[in-house]
Amino acid sequence: MAKMALCWRHCWRHARGAVFCGLWLASILSGWLLLCCPLLPLLVLRPRAYRVCIDIVFAMWELYPAALIRVVLRTMVVVTGDAVSGGERSLLVMNHRTRLDWNFLWAGMHLAARRGPQASRLKFVLKAPIAHVPGPGWVMQMACHLYIHRNWEKDQQLLAQSLRFFKDTNHTCQILLFPEGTDLTAQSTARSDRWADTHGLPKYKFVLHPKTTGFVFLADTMRQYKHLDAIYDVSVGYPRTLVQSEVDLFQGSVPEEIHFHFKRYNLADIPESENDLKLWLAQRWKEKEDKLCQFYKDGYFKAADSEMERREQEPTETALCLALCFWTGLICLAIWLMLVSTAVQLYALTHAIIFIVLSLIGSGAHILEIQLHQARHKYMKKK
Repeated sequence: MAKMALCWRHCWRHARGAVFCGLWLASILSGWLLLCCPLLPLLVLRPRAYRVCIDIVFAMWELYPAALIRVVLRTMVVVTGDAVSGGERSLLVMNHRTRLDWNFLWAGMHLAARRGPQASRLKFVLKAPIAHVPGPGWVMQMACHLYIHRNWEKDQQLLAQSLRFFKDTNHTCQILLFPEGTDLTAQSTARSDRWADTHGLPKYKFVLHPKTTGFVFLADTMRQYKHLDAIYDVSVGYPRTLVQSEVDLFQGSVPEEIHFHFKRYNLADIPESENDLKLWLAQRWKEKEDKLCQFYKDGYFKAADSEMERREQEPTETALCLALCFWTGLICLAIWLMLVSTAVQLYALTHAIIFIVLSLIGSGAHILEIQLHQARHKYMKKK
């Protein structure tokens, strides 16, 4: 009996990552099918209601990965630094240690957010191909995340279009940018080192030298639109097991701890000129390298002068319990409906075709939403 229990614990330890990945993906697919797709007609008929409803659905879902990190992975998330205000318009810049940073960030934001309306309304700046991934990409389109193609002339236009849309609709959100552009690996570090040698800069071990063009454009444009209240410098560290990719997680490699440190900078403390903004970001990354160097010696971010230090605690709080029950139940409902109902199968197929067509002819639902807004705006001006 003892051997069987030990064997079960061993199997579960290796299966946790696969269970997490499976539930995470299933929650997105079921949410897309049962919650997001029924809202699609509102995009044309009641655009404001559409945006509010999609944001509510996404805010509800944000709690699910946080719950899975705690309950399934059994990972302790530690947050230090300044609290994040959900009611402000902000830009977050974060080091990109692994491919999973953005997924683990949901738990960090949940802990870092001040209590009150809309803990976070996070929009990622992502590589364009992600928008067309069936399920996750389609939901992120509807949530109006921002996408880049690594073609600055095109990216500048698309980013400006999205930021103008947020301004015109008075859409309060936090925009997350990874200035490094990719996660930290031996290959990306070598490229960063070559760039540092060319420009006479120090080589970094724990971060990559940041790309400043996108950051400067976002900060400058958001400031011009009076849509920027603060910039948060976010640092992430993994003091024990490092999980570099989704494959590692799926194969059973699970981080025991994830640490986030948030540093808030008021708008008045942010320089205005392009060159000064570049220098400002470069200085933050130099400080981040030093901070992470100390972090990996100590195993934690020092929080002596911080506003907060919050850790995941047991028992699991009510909000995460409700999210766990709701989204797991929704997964079961979606699977059952897909198995027994031809109508639901056709419904899913129809909407999958719609999103594929939107991706092929218009770059996605988010672009359609912006274009419809622009058309309505022009029409009202003519009247």
